[in-house]
Amino acid sequence: MRMVLANQLSNVRVVSTDGREIGTLQNITLDTATGELQTIVIDSDLPEIFNVERDPDGYIRLPATLIESMRDHLTIQPPTKQSAASGDTVDS
Repeated sequence: MRMVLANQLSNVRVVSTDGREIGTLQNITLDTATGELQTIVIDSDLPEIFNVERDPDGYIRLPATLIESMRDHLTIQPPTKQSAASGDTVDS
């Protein structure tokens, strides 16, 4: 994946690889020791995305491993049954 400045990510449109409009990227979380992206925080009108419901703040938090690409929008892929079975989940 190409390098993107964090300030370019705020309010970026989020779509899924199957063409669904998901919402707007509000924030990201990362591991400060490794710099690895952990979570993408999405503001959405949808009550849930990929069976993940809103957190108490009203956002949907998904694992950053779902990121497929970043151009003028962020594309995420639906989790596979294999990734769900491997425990690829997000803590609220």
